[in-house]
Parts: sequence; structure tokens; C-alpha cells
Amino acid sequence: MSILFDNVRVYLGGAFFPGQKVLIEKGKIAAVGSKVLKAVDLTIDGQRKYLIPGLIDAHTHLGLDDHGYGCSGNDLAEQAQPISPHLRPLDGIKMRDRGLDEARRAGVTVCMVCPAPYAPIGGQCSIMKTYGNSADVGLIFEQAGILMSFGEQPKHNFKAQRKFPSSRMGLAAIIRETLMKAQDYFEQKQSKKGVKERLIQMESMVPLFEGKIPIRAHANRVEDIMTAIRLAEEFQLRIVIEHGAEAHLIADILARKKIPVIVGPAIIPYRKTELNEKTFDSARILMDAGVEVALTCDYPGLSIETLRVAAAMAVQYGLDEKRAMMCITETPAKILGIDGRVGQIKKGHDADVALLSGHPLDIRSKIEMLVIDGEIFTF
Repeated sequence: MSILFDNVRVYLGGAFFPGQKVLIEKGKIAAVGSKVLKAVDLTIDGQRKYLIPGLIDAHTHLGLDDHGYGCSGNDLAEQAQPISPHLRPLDGIKMRDRGLDEARRAGVTVCMVCPAPYAPIGGQCSIMKTYGNSADVGLIFEQAGILMSFGEQPKHNFKAQRKFPSSRMGLAAIIRETLMKAQDYFEQKQSKKGVKERLIQMESMVPLFEGKIPIRAHANRVEDIMTAIRLAEEFQLRIVIEHGAEAHLIADILARKKIPVIVGPAIIPYRKTELNEKTFDSARILMDAGVEVALTCDYPGLSIETLRVAAAMAVQYGLDEKRAMMCITETPAKILGIDGRVGQIKKGHDADVALLSGHPLDIRSKIEMLVIDGEIFTF
């Protein structure tokens, strides 16, 4: 079905342009401008409302914790196994989880789904759209990184079980040991002899050494962030810092090393020691230093409907509106490696757009319509 949004304020290149038209055909953006003339199946009078790219939350656990079903619906992680790089979110995501509906109502069209950070190496991260009766429907990348967790959560999890590792030294040691084994496995696989036996854990880590995916490092404290970076550099692997409550304290280091940060959720209370230095200033400080930054709600750590609120709070603390919008649209798309498809209203991109009653950083503005791959959702 072809759709024409008429008379809308379109977000383009960091600014809003009034009186624009956006043409959608076959699930893609076909044209953008003030003089788009073509017969379509459906014309939507935007009434000078705001049309933005579908929002992107670059770190969630969406669909892995089925609300209201307790243990039977909780598939967030394997808590008793410290090394599980072969776990795939696709096998645990439940698309009927109300969180998917909440995401659409919040204007979120794309998210990265990760296992929870209870283990040093917790599993793969997948990038998907927020619609469909199966996670396969809107799947973009099944393996977009390996989650490695540092700090309080994995430490406390295994200490409560009286298992190794239960210290920061132990966490780093077991991750390093696994990376050494994976590196050897990769080199053996690249040799003429190949591997004698395929090992599912090692196979899952091969893309790290091929340079296809990064380490997704769950780390908040400066010390944990630096440990993650040290390990990535030791094995010459790409890395993205997830959460980074204290990342702004080493903004110059992250900028020099060109390491992106998925910041948040900043709205939660200081319920862990490693969150004591979190601040709504973080995005501004990091971006001023030259770090690529995206914002996250860490759903279900925080309602995914607060993604725009996080951007608005960053503006309240000094970040300009242009960069705040980038933190929830084009920059997460770039960090996730999908900026050729989503994150902007641009010809050839996926038809993922949201129509709002007012400015997207005004939390009073309502998402009135959402389009994902050309499919319309109204609220």
C-alpha cells in the first residue's frame, strides 16, 4: 500500500521543516519534499503535526520477561552458568508481551534485545523491529554482539550462589580465559586443518574475531569500563559500552579510542553503588568530547515509554535539541550498524515513522500514528 503524509513538519538533518510530504511505497520511504505529486492508496493530512523517524532503543530486554506470568514467562538470562555466548534472544522473545505494544505506543520501531547481565558472558544481542507475531518477522540482525557484564550484577549473582566468579578479578579472568579459547578456536578454524569438532560456545564467538560484531560491555563504574576496554584491546576486538553511568568521567579516553556509549537509564534511582555518579549531564559531556551516544531505557528496567523523557531531560541539563533527537534516532542506528536502513526519514530507508501531536521532546506530545515497514498503527 502506498501512503502519503501531507502537510507535516518533517525531521530532516537535525531540524524540522514545515509543509512537507513523505511518500511511502512497498514499506520504504519513496520521496520526501514539498512537491511530491503521485496518486496513492492513502493520504494522511498531517495538519502541520510532527513526523519523525521511528525511535530506536539500542539496549533492551524486550520480550524476554513476559509481564504477569512470573517465572514461567521470565527468560531474561541463565543465572547459574557464567559463560553462555550461545544463548539467542530470538529463542526467548515473546511478541505478545505487552512491552511490545508499549514500545509502539512510545514510537519505538527498532530495539536491540540482550540477555540480562547476570553472567560474565551472557549471550548474543539481536536487533529487531517492534511488530509481528514472531520475532523473525522484523529481525534485522540475529547476532549484533556478545553481552559481557562487569561490576555488581554478575558479581552479586555468583556470590549468592557461592560460585566462581564473585569478584571483579574473577569476572575479568573468566572472560579473558574464554576469549583466549575463542581466539585459539578461531585461528584453528582459519587454518587448513580446520576444527575437529564444532563447539557451540566457540562458534558463537567467532564473529567477534572476524570483526563482524562488537563486545557489548555492560559496565557502569570507571574501573569496570576500563577493564572491558583493556580486554577488548588485548584481543583487538570492537567494543560498545552499555549503560556507562560513570562514562562521562573518562569522556576523553572514550573519545580518543572512538568507543560509543549507550547511556542510561538515568531516570532510575541510585539503587546500586555503581550508579552513584550517574547524571543527566552524561550525554552532553560525552558528546562534547566527541563520543557517539545513544540513550536507553533498559526495558524492563524502566518503561520504554520514557525514551523521549530521557532525551528531554538531557536537554534540560544543557544538551541541545538537535543532538538529543540524534541520541534516539540516527546515532543508535549508527552504533548498531543499521544506519543504512533506519534512523532518518530518507529516500530508500525503511518506512518507520511516527506522527506526533507536538514537538517530540515535549512530553505532552502524543504519538498519534506509527508506521513500521509501511504497516500503520494508530493510538
